[in-house]
Amino acid sequence: MLDILKQGEVNDIDIINGKARVIFPDRDNKISDWLNILVPFSESHSDNYHLKIGQTVIVLSLPDMMEQGYILGCPMRPSEISEGEVKRTFSDGGFYSYKDGVLTLSPVTKVVITADVELKKTLTVDGDTTFKSNTDTKGTAKLGNINLNEHTHSGIQPGNSKTGGPS
Repeated sequence: MLDILKQGEVNDIDIINGKARVIFPDRDNKISDWLNILVPFSESHSDNYHLKIGQTVIVLSLPDMMEQGYILGCPMRPSEISEGEVKRTFSDGGFYSYKDGVLTLSPVTKVVITADVELKKTLTVDGDTTFKSNTDTKGTAKLGNINLNEHTHSGIQPGNSKTGGPS
């Protein structure tokens, strides 16, 4: 049988170029040349994965050219993922998950969005909300049961009229 799949450990990493060197303990600790790390769909967008020194990886190479080849990935770790779920958990414990039409973002500290956001459905906020800029409401604005679009106070005069202070 051809010896084209090999298991080794990351020995050195070139994050900028997406390459790593792999040591093969079961092959007299031979170290590969710089190997490309394969990622899904890297031609259409940028996927970057930070491997760690000592991390187990699987390498595809020609039988007699162990020092050249491609890092295919690493063995999947046990997780609490459920059937039909796609989930990525990061080293700090934050994660995102997609299942049954629901995308869950669960970072450790916060989500930063640097683009306009358009919501086509209901936004439910279960926590405090801070606005650091103006808000512009195009529909009905309510505060509890009070419709702010129609809410008035007695004793207040419209326009430039002067009104008295609180009584």
